[in-house]
Amino acid sequence: MKQFLVVLIGLSVFTLVVLAAPNGPRKSCCLKYSKKVPNFNNIEEYKIQENDGSCRIKAVVFTVKGKRYCFDLKKEGVKKLVEKHSKREQR
Repeated sequence: MKQFLVVLIGLSVFTLVVLAAPNGPRKSCCLKYSKKVPNFNNIEEYKIQENDGSCRIKAVVFTVKGKRYCFDLKKEGVKKLVEKHSKREQR
């Protein structure tokens, strides 16, 4: 009887640990905006981060020399960079 109880408790703990584990890889989110807007020629790529529940701010994420920088899409200079980069990608 004691062995049965130990096995039952062990299975219960194992089940709780498995169910509490995060599902899949965590998404890397911008937490704040960078201040200095990069030079257009240095931008390798960009993406838009949505405020979708897993990330708390909406941002444009520019990749410059392999590093990610987050900017507020409402800033005029950032809007122009996104438009210019979009045109360059369409060619």
